[in-house]
Amino acid sequence: MSNIKRHIVIASHSTLAEGMDNALKFFEGNSLKLTVLSAYVDNKPIEGQIEKIFNQFDKNDEVIVLTDLLGGSVNQKFFPYISRPHTHIITGMNLSLAMAITMEPVEGYLTGEKIQSIVSEAQNQVKYVNELVTDSSEDDEDE
Repeated sequence: MSNIKRHIVIASHSTLAEGMDNALKFFEGNSLKLTVLSAYVDNKPIEGQIEKIFNQFDKNDEVIVLTDLLGGSVNQKFFPYISRPHTHIITGMNLSLAMAITMEPVEGYLTGEKIQSIVSEAQNQVKYVNELVTDSSEDDEDE
């Protein structure tokens, strides 16, 4: 059994992170422990809030941060922590990505390759459904 502690931080502009937290708990149960940062809802800078979040973690703990927008200020404010050991910052979060991360067993630190695999699978979940329906209809006509 691993002694590694994994912390998942979900951070977004406004209340998207709270909604993601609620959705994850709907699927995975209320025992799921996440740290949620809803940025700028009080019109205050978030650097202090981020520092406080990281100060609660042991230096050997793994921290995975999910943010909403690549070029967004929330992601930019977490960027300085990328050099912290065992810290991964992933942006462009969606529910598929968040579920995959939260359900990943804690059997050791996640590798960059494993994180990239999870990200790729989550990206694959983003589809234009109208086009899928059209493709499906065309396949049916061929048969």
